[in-house]
Formats: sequence, C-alpha cells, structure tokens
Amino acid sequence: MSHSQVAPPQGATPPTGRAAGRPGTLTALLAITVLSAVSAFVGAILVYTGGKEGAEQNILDASKAHPDLLDGGTISTIKALGPNVWDEAVSERYGTLSARAGMAVFFGLCLLVFGLCARNGATWARVLLTISAVLALFPHILIAGDYEPDPVFLTSLAAMLTAVVAVVVGWLPPNGRYAKHLKLHKQQHPGAMAGQS
Repeated sequence: MSHSQVAPPQGATPPTGRAAGRPGTLTALLAITVLSAVSAFVGAILVYTGGKEGAEQNILDASKAHPDLLDGGTISTIKALGPNVWDEAVSERYGTLSARAGMAVFFGLCLLVFGLCARNGATWARVLLTISAVLALFPHILIAGDYEPDPVFLTSLAAMLTAVVAVVVGWLPPNGRYAKHLKLHKQQHPGAMAGQS
C-alpha cells in the first residue's frame, strides 16, 4: 500500500496533535500594550501627585506662551482680585488635568485588558484593543498639547506611540493565522486546549 507524500493543507493541525507555537507578534503585542498602559498610569500619577501646585504651574506656563488666555490680564491682576479668584482658577485647572489623567488611566486599563485577551489572537479582542487604542489617543493628545511638565508630556507621548504600534502589531497576519489554527485544533482535539495558556 502506498502513502501519499502530499503535505497537509496550510493551517492544518500538526500530526502530533499539538497546537502551533504562539507567534512572536502576539508576545510583542502584549509587551507593547503593557508599556502603553504603564506610560498612561505613570503620567496620571505625576498629574495627581503634582496636585494644585502642578496646576498652578501649568497656568503660568500656558499664560507665558499665550498671554491672550487671560483675556488681556496678567497673573498679577488675577491674583490682585483676591485669593479666592486665583484659587478657583487653579482648582478648575486641576479638575481639568485630573479628568484627562483619569481618562488616560481608563483607556490604558482597557488597552491592557484587551491586550491580555488578544494573547491567542482572538479577533474580537483585537477589535476591542484597536477601539481602546484609538480612544486612548484623545486624552493624550490633549495632555501633550497642554504645557504639561516634561515628564507628563513624555509619558503621554510614549502612551500615544505605543498605542498606535499596538494597533499595527495586533493586525499582523501571523496573529490571525494563529487564531484560526487554535480554533481548528480545538475542533479536532476537544479538551486539548485546557492546559494551554
């Protein structure tokens, strides 16, 4: 009896019954999403620990670059109106900065969770990761263009760049092939996937 020497179709489960190894692109995706989330978290911590003093410095830096922000007045004239007026302006600014930092943390956390979910290349996880990455850009764009201290600016820039890279790496072809292979392997070997991470 002769045996066919034809190779199994592409994407078929290897004869050993083992699933193919996870591609390096998925490992890279996980590392990038962790880096993006950590950058967002560190930036937010810097904003929160800077407190109202950081918000006050932010107002001073912005007013130097754009004197028209103060409606023709100066910091001195605003402070001369009374401490309550200046304190209210600083508190309002701190509230704005804190809200942006909170948004950055939320979307960074979403990016991290869906990055972990995408470790097996699942399409739904990569779609949600992409949506989270795009939404994560908005607070970072506001933060980066808002006269933040250099450390906050740099962490926002890192979070933005890594979010974009995560989207690109997430949709590389090996990830989709690996997800299809796992699905096929699971269908052919029910229960075999339980021990795999």
